[in-house]
Amino acid sequence: MASWAVLTEQIVWISPLATGFTVICERCSELGELFPSVQANLSLDHLRTTIECPRGHSIRVERDGR
Repeated sequence: MASWAVLTEQIVWISPLATGFTVICERCSELGELFPSVQANLSLDHLRTTIECPRGHSIRVERDGR
């Protein structure tokens, strides 16, 4: 029997004009990591991207344009 877990996707919304940003990795924060933040960039030509924290957790970044 295989063991598995369903993880909730991490989604972060950034300002429409932001190009550089720092976000908190919720998984790392839940695990008690001392520095759960991730710095990344998203050019104005793109609406979304997926980044990984240094520990490999996936974070989806969406540009707010609603």
